[in-house]
Amino acid sequence: MKTLGRLVLSAILAILASLIVAGLFLPVYGIVEGGPYNCLSDGVGTCLSEIPLSALLYGPLFSIAGLLVLTPVFMTILSWRD
Repeated sequence: MKTLGRLVLSAILAILASLIVAGLFLPVYGIVEGGPYNCLSDGVGTCLSEIPLSALLYGPLFSIAGLLVLTPVFMTILSWRD
């Protein structure tokens, strides 16, 4: 039961971390590449308005990849705590 609890907690943490990364993808990518989504030239307000769009566009992809990669990582970290 303890392992199942860790697995569920790890999956939830992986999804949350993936959605955070997906939300920040377009603003950070715009700064690095200097494309149409550039927070440095357009201001912070434009950057904040792009976070929901980025989460909607890249959220599913990052969530699937995050579940596959981050769940074992979080399981390992949680098992080290005991």
